[in-house]
Amino acid sequence: MRRRVLALVMALAAGSSALACAKVGAFMRPHTYGPNFDYISKEQVKSVMWQLARDVNRIDALVNDPAGVGPEQRDEIARLLVIMEDATGRLGREGIRTNHPLVDEHRDQFRADLEAARRGVSSEPPSYTLTKEVSGACLHCHRHGTR
Repeated sequence: MRRRVLALVMALAAGSSALACAKVGAFMRPHTYGPNFDYISKEQVKSVMWQLARDVNRIDALVNDPAGVGPEQRDEIARLLVIMEDATGRLGREGIRTNHPLVDEHRDQFRADLEAARRGVSSEPPSYTLTKEVSGACLHCHRHGTR
């Protein structure tokens, strides 16, 4: 019985130590990196990428609808492009390095592509040419075999 209690106490101590180390890492990270560096967790990158993929698929469906793009679809496309621009903000600030060099290499251009596509959608008459190329912009990174 004493062995089990001792094993349980040791397991709890080890678990607490691991949790404390994780919390210390999260606490220390802002103090470790300078102001010209953004640390972005893998989970955050994954979350943003899934959101971008969802929104790109929806935009592709809207701009390639055989019935054409009506005013409601146009508003939805513009809304999705704004959401995507906002989402890229969670991948680091413009011109600032992160711990994800491939994201750094393409992030600012992707944001510019989204902004240009949004301007095209908002123009009179609307232009969907750049909007149709947004999903192609994903290939700048993902053709390299990244997920």
